[in-house]
Amino acid sequence: MNKKLLAVAIGAALASAPMFANAAATVYGLAHVSIDRLDDGQATDNEVMTLSSNASFIGIKAADDLGGGMKGLFGAELGLNLDTATTNLANYNVFVGLSGGFGTVKLGQIDDVVKQIGRSVDFFASRQLGESRSMTAANGMDARLANGVNYESPKLGPVMITVNYGLANNAIESTGTDLTNLAIGVQANFSGVYIGAAYKLMDKDIGATTDQATAYRVSASYTMSPFKVGGLYQNYTDDTPAGTATDIDLNVYGIGASFKIGSGTIKGQYYSAGESIANSSNGATLMAIGYDHSLSKTTTVFVTYAQIENDLTGAYSLFSSGHPNPANDTVGFNPIANGTNSGLSVGMAMAF
Repeated sequence: MNKKLLAVAIGAALASAPMFANAAATVYGLAHVSIDRLDDGQATDNEVMTLSSNASFIGIKAADDLGGGMKGLFGAELGLNLDTATTNLANYNVFVGLSGGFGTVKLGQIDDVVKQIGRSVDFFASRQLGESRSMTAANGMDARLANGVNYESPKLGPVMITVNYGLANNAIESTGTDLTNLAIGVQANFSGVYIGAAYKLMDKDIGATTDQATAYRVSASYTMSPFKVGGLYQNYTDDTPAGTATDIDLNVYGIGASFKIGSGTIKGQYYSAGESIANSSNGATLMAIGYDHSLSKTTTVFVTYAQIENDLTGAYSLFSSGHPNPANDTVGFNPIANGTNSGLSVGMAMAF
């Protein structure tokens, strides 16, 4: 099916399918575009001016009242590249599920709880230049879990428990590789305080070799209007089959703050990634500052400046898991080790 027709097709299928005949459907999304001046840090003075579509998407969700406090659920999101008029379904949330007094169960592909906990304290989320994922996303730490069985508990006072389990991908398994994921997390909101903690297990069987990676992430924030402060710490450990020389033990921490002034918000954050392998000098630091101005409850204009300073062999980039990568369109644009990649971004975001 032509991807350009997918959103219409989803809506038509939902409206006509008997199982959702009584479902109330809602269309939602985000249009987020910026004009960016980007520098990859190379000595050849590689700078580009580009238009970026930053996690723009359209989604549809529906809930069918099944009686007895239970509901059938459906959701699908379609990525919109507003700069090139193309679409992307593979990297967004798609699920069907049930909710009731027992909590909520969703089957499909959705953000796992480790990612949720990180986004909750990211002051430049939704792919603004300088968002934390430029530093935290390596090794699958900010992922949507495919082939997922996902459970959210009902609210236990201010606390909610989430469990995500990704079944082995049969297409990969047939080649001798079996990859499963398990994430367990707890989140709490009370009196302006947010606290989140999660553990993740990634079990990889590659032929006759077993490789098991573990990770955890904790984050917290405190809001006392007009001020908000938040921080994050995560660790990723992988005892690789190759032996101790390539074993990974990566720590990342970050802190950010914002201050509201009328319709505007001044914000900034700092993140640091250590060496992933002993004596590798492959860490980096991120610094970002910005100003958001609300034109309405759903429309914001903004300006941000961010930079990543890599250590001797560091390979972190503002244009990887965070902001869109101009290397896709610009030959030779590539942030380098032992250099500083940076950018200035002016844009607009409208949620609906």
